[in-house]
Amino acid sequence: MAVHVEVDMGSASSRGRPPERAWLVRLRRSDQTVVVAIGLRRSAADWLAERISDLLDLPDDHSGR
Repeated sequence: MAVHVEVDMGSASSRGRPPERAWLVRLRRSDQTVVVAIGLRRSAADWLAERISDLLDLPDDHSGR
């Protein structure tokens, strides 16, 4: 099964954070997920997602954007 790297706006993890630092990066495979980082700016979340995709040799499609 394929692993997907997602950039998404946090919900519960972003409470009390300014909106610009409410992004998270998540890895998903089927119904399993792992949140890798929370509290990021959008640009930092995109950068991290790209690095993880490169490491895992995944296509550049970050669902959840």
